[in-house]
Amino acid sequence: MPSQPAGQFVAGLEARLGRLNRLPKSQSLFDIAGRVRIYVRYSRTHNGCSTFYGLRRIDLMQLEGFPSFICFLWDGQIAPLVVPYEDFREIFASVEPAADGQYKVQIEFGPEGTDMRLARVGRFGVDSYFGIDRIVDLVQQQPPSVRVPGLSHSQVQSLIAAIGSRTGHCIWAPMHDRSGMDASLFCISDMVERLPEFTANVLRVLQQVDLIWIDRRRNVIAGAFEVEHSTPIYSGLLRLNDVHIDFKLPRAAVVAQEERRSVFFNQVNRRTFQASGLSEVCVFYEYTDIYEWFVRLFGTHPYLPESTTSSPQA
Repeated sequence: MPSQPAGQFVAGLEARLGRLNRLPKSQSLFDIAGRVRIYVRYSRTHNGCSTFYGLRRIDLMQLEGFPSFICFLWDGQIAPLVVPYEDFREIFASVEPAADGQYKVQIEFGPEGTDMRLARVGRFGVDSYFGIDRIVDLVQQQPPSVRVPGLSHSQVQSLIAAIGSRTGHCIWAPMHDRSGMDASLFCISDMVERLPEFTANVLRVLQQVDLIWIDRRRNVIAGAFEVEHSTPIYSGLLRLNDVHIDFKLPRAAVVAQEERRSVFFNQVNRRTFQASGLSEVCVFYEYTDIYEWFVRLFGTHPYLPESTTSSPQA
């Protein structure tokens, strides 16, 4: 692991948590206090918005059975991207690595968010995974830094709207959903009344999508989100696909409870979604991802009894 950013990352962890022990036969795997294992990977930035990594299958096997994290590093990042291996263990197990024994991973980042793309599987929204708090909590045996309450469909819509507003987008939600959304979380002036111009068929489908981000400068769709609280994952994918066939969405997402992650990836990799290209742009977020993304941006914890949330200035 010769890169300077990786060395600095390890040194920073050691300054906070004590000596890291390198695991045998690896330059990138470390044990922290016998409690946590980390896999440190570095990439240069390509085109200012993406990085590329190879994760060796034999290295990932050494994470099995331990609280473990894959730490993705690149030049100029504000905080390291620290992905819990357990959250993606079944996903890695579902696909064979490349001929060289590595899983090819790409991290893409921009104003609409940060994605982890695993070759031949799909995209994962990973904005909630920045920072080392989870590592510190486990090593020091502290409770999680962020408690996530049970969330309703409308609350998840509201959080996505707030994230979109904070990241510089206009936002749109179906008219019949707006009264149930929590307008204290986002700038109400960012909620638009009309979608950009489309054909009648596309517009009819778009008006059913749970939350849409719109690039305010160009007045084009930047992201479309389907919150599948109790409805089938497949129905949300079909709705997004109906749009994508006629208008290539730059980013689409299905948001659901964690236990539905595997259902999403089984469905999104069906031939119909591969043929349309939806599988290439569609991301899965679990509710925890959205909640922690909000907390990282706003520094507040909505929907917890002991917390208060201040309204952004409109």
